[in-house]
Amino acid sequence: MTLEAVPSPLPSATAAAVTELARAAADSDGVNPLSERTLLHLDGEHPDDVHVLAYEGDPGTIEVTGLQSARNLVGYGALSPDGSAELFVAPDFRRQGFGTALLRMLLDHGGRRTRVWAHGRLPGTDELAQRLNLEVARELYFLRRTRAELPEPVWPDGIEVRTFVPGQDNDAWLAVNAAAFADHPEQGSWTAADLAERLQQPWFDPEGFFLAVDTTTGAVAGFHWTKVEEGVGEVYVVGVSPAYQGLGLGKALTLQGLHHLQTTRNLDEIVLYVDGTNTAARALYTNLGFTTAALDVQYAPHTP
Repeated sequence: MTLEAVPSPLPSATAAAVTELARAAADSDGVNPLSERTLLHLDGEHPDDVHVLAYEGDPGTIEVTGLQSARNLVGYGALSPDGSAELFVAPDFRRQGFGTALLRMLLDHGGRRTRVWAHGRLPGTDELAQRLNLEVARELYFLRRTRAELPEPVWPDGIEVRTFVPGQDNDAWLAVNAAAFADHPEQGSWTAADLAERLQQPWFDPEGFFLAVDTTTGAVAGFHWTKVEEGVGEVYVVGVSPAYQGLGLGKALTLQGLHHLQTTRNLDEIVLYVDGTNTAARALYTNLGFTTAALDVQYAPHTP
């Protein structure tokens, strides 16, 4: 076994190997082992990220950049500047110590601020966490909805809906997103670079990115950004400015996006992620026909 902690970015061949390994793990487990953010950061310029590569035996050909290689790769871990981390091991190499070694290295680099995500809470996840004295700090529900009737959105007075215009609405959206998710550890910290990175993705479609606008002031009151990949629709993110909360705008925006995905895009399946503490949103999604498909769990070092 060889482990290597390396800075960003990974060489393109290594990044491609990690992506392919993650895809194989997802096919086996039924859940993606890496988040969108981690996948986007594999070969991008994000100097504060740390990548941990696990190899069976030696890592193969030593490249100019160091040990980083696509050969013999069997596991991967990622640590972001805020301490959030992810890791996975190829299905054929589990229960051989790779997961423990990867997690130990992530904890060595991140210290007590490390927060490790386990997507799907697969068998062995809790056992590994307990072995390294980690405890559950957060839960993220993955919900799914199949085609069914939907009520029409009811908009508050003085609100109109239009689609996002790249280049024109970037700053306004970032401001509303930051305000709506001020207490959210990931979503609320998005920067202009984070937004630009996603606007360049093959799945981005401005026709599925809805803005609720105050007709009097022109201010963006809320938004629903949808996403479609591999024939599955996603409630990517819904947010409402604190100044417009309590008016039913969140439900109206949610329905606007669901109608777009189910009717305009003619999709039979829609998914989303929602934080376990967001009981109001979970209740809304349940009422709209979503059911729990999987549970992601975040672990943190035990606090005495």
